[in-house]
Amino acid sequence: MRIFSGVSGTSCDGISWSLVDVGERRGKISFRMLDSGSRKYSAGLRRALLDGANTGKITLADLCEMHWAIGSHLARIAANLRPVPDAAVFSGHTMFHTEQVGKTGKGTFQIGAVEPLSVELGIPAMCDMRSTDVAAGGMGAPLVPRADEIMFGRGSAVLNMGGISNITLLGRRTTGFDTGPGNMLIDEAARKLFGKEMDSQGKIAFSGNVNEEMLSQLLKDAFVNARPPKSCGRERYGAEFFSRLLDNAQESKMSGEDVVATVSEFTVRSILRNMELFAPEYRKLICAGGGSFNRYLTSRLKKLFGGSLHMSDEFGVPRDSRESLAFALMCYLSLKLEASNSDATGARIKLPLGKVTAFGFGGSLLKCMK
Repeated sequence: MRIFSGVSGTSCDGISWSLVDVGERRGKISFRMLDSGSRKYSAGLRRALLDGANTGKITLADLCEMHWAIGSHLARIAANLRPVPDAAVFSGHTMFHTEQVGKTGKGTFQIGAVEPLSVELGIPAMCDMRSTDVAAGGMGAPLVPRADEIMFGRGSAVLNMGGISNITLLGRRTTGFDTGPGNMLIDEAARKLFGKEMDSQGKIAFSGNVNEEMLSQLLKDAFVNARPPKSCGRERYGAEFFSRLLDNAQESKMSGEDVVATVSEFTVRSILRNMELFAPEYRKLICAGGGSFNRYLTSRLKKLFGGSLHMSDEFGVPRDSRESLAFALMCYLSLKLEASNSDATGARIKLPLGKVTAFGFGGSLLKCMK
């Protein structure tokens, strides 16, 4: 089954996508990457997504426009794919995610319409996997550990450094959790202090000095030290968090370079703190995600981690495609009516995740499920 998978992360920079051929041989799921890439959002859409998530002040009209703009973005990518996919999945763009919503408990809110690509290609499209997991008692994140079992096998810890960093532990049972910030604070610092979208390859961080006093305070962060299961997003480490951090930096007369170096070191040390506290037995760490291209982050991890550090490319999983590939595998499981979540989210029920649109389209969904 050929599955188109799109992912839109908390960095809000665009869609990362994969076209994956997924099947089974002798009861074991196999996969082959057919194509992959990324497509940036327009500056206006990215700004709207960031402002909406950072401030929480957004009109229904703006929310509707962003929902369909992301859908059109997905459809334009999928329309040019050859061979044409049999099914599609979109992880959803997270506008809000929390472990506590008033009296209702956990909650997540995702946008991004899959109907345009479903209608355009005449294939079933899956979305909103996180909400299904939340309904089953989970946190809706991290979702990909079930797919990590298929991609990497047992015995390793898999680190994804996106906007938020998370770890999958592939032991006797599969677990995982968010560790804290990934690129989120680094990107915010690069934007506010240098007018750049990111600290490409960690160049700014390398030119600064870590403020040890600020780092020590950051490492007392309640989320970083909380026991799993746990998940977070921009509501935790977004603009408000960075604004407080920047006020402290200005009082200490830190340079912009020093701020970037300090938040970069915070990312590294918060990951390692979680490994030390909750996964000390794992001595093999496999890295993926956009942060794995930041040489400051990877060089510091390599120096400070007590075991061996690897890139996911070594295991046939491109670093910038790991999440989109993972969601393709989870889509396959869900279409087969098999559980696609894991113990990582704390869900009390293991079940197929997601909603499927255009399910009666020429019998295409029934064809996928055979």
